[in-house]
Amino acid sequence: MIIEELALAKLNLTLGVLYKREDGYHALDTVMQTVSLFDRVFVEKSRTVEVHVTGMTLPQNNTMYKAAMLYKEATGCGAKIRCEKRIPAEAGMGGGSADAAAVLRGLQRQHRMADDRTLREIALKVGADVPLCLHGGTCRCEGVGEILTPFALGKRLWFVIAKPKQGVSTRELFSRLPLPRPRVQTLAAVTALAKGDLQALAPLMSNVLEPAAIELVPEIGRFKQALLDAGAIAAQMTGSGSAVFGLFETEEAAKAALPAVSDAAFSTVCYSL
Repeated sequence: MIIEELALAKLNLTLGVLYKREDGYHALDTVMQTVSLFDRVFVEKSRTVEVHVTGMTLPQNNTMYKAAMLYKEATGCGAKIRCEKRIPAEAGMGGGSADAAAVLRGLQRQHRMADDRTLREIALKVGADVPLCLHGGTCRCEGVGEILTPFALGKRLWFVIAKPKQGVSTRELFSRLPLPRPRVQTLAAVTALAKGDLQALAPLMSNVLEPAAIELVPEIGRFKQALLDAGAIAAQMTGSGSAVFGLFETEEAAKAALPAVSDAAFSTVCYSL
């Protein structure tokens, strides 16, 4: 039996960086949302671990391979994995994390050999965004991203995503973070999202990495302004970039704005899931 899983991309609706931890990672406070842009992942039983990818070239030791090997170490169960990539790379949309989470869900559906705690531990070993992608939905994420507080949205959110051709160096980006770092009003944003009050949400949306990212990739700022000019309630970079998203009240408004970023390397309309 072949199990199919959708690997959902994510957007950071807020992103605050608190401090650098002793392990070298940065402590975050962010609201993340999975959306309807996805890769397709197919998982089949196997004694070994194999990964085959179409739509993009990935290194052999990719996130799916790492997740499957860790699951095999914990349970003895391998997998033959096939992935159809659509989420762009170097976008800040968690494509690799989403794929790893989809592999873990598929393996668990096949075998039922790991408990929830083991799955979460494997997810975090693969990458900081994998726990959110494993859970899905809307979450306030703290720590390096592994401390999840899920909550329900008051209404569906519509987005236009635009990614420049150039990616952002995460290492250089964090080296350029200003001190003191701006505070992000995470709790107020959570309240606005839970109420479905997008007008209240708009001024609370913030990504502290964005100004430094625009210095490195000026197109980020250009696409952000293009989305605002096209009627977005708010627009910002997601994660460490370089993708930018605009937030819209309706599907119709989002689709009408899509031509404003037609020169992006990747652009699409999607919604919250």
